[in-house]
Amino acid sequence: MPQLIIEYSDNIKALDESALLLSLNQHLIQTGLVVGKDLKSRIHANHRFLIGLGDQQQAYVHAHLYILNGRSLAEKKLLADQVFAALQQFDYGQGLGLDLQLCVELTEMPIDDYRKAVVQI
Repeated sequence: MPQLIIEYSDNIKALDESALLLSLNQHLIQTGLVVGKDLKSRIHANHRFLIGLGDQQQAYVHAHLYILNGRSLAEKKLLADQVFAALQQFDYGQGLGLDLQLCVELTEMPIDDYRKAVVQI
């Protein structure tokens, strides 16, 4: 824990997924609230999506950060703000002619409902 899931509309051509994930992870680890080895991030392009009534000039990147409960409001705000800052600072490319919506969602999971084990394989 935490888990970071990025979804984006695939009309954002040539998105450097690895660079975006690295930037997001760096921003979260810099808060001091996240241990690097515990942070699991992944990214998915959505091939079938609809924004509004189908305006093709719209695009999105949606970050969903799952954390265990027990953080203060200030800590949760810092985590969400850091993800948002990373999204805003990232270079998505130029000349795409898209209005890009950047979104961050933070979800707390009850610690009593989460299980984790590290096994050697």
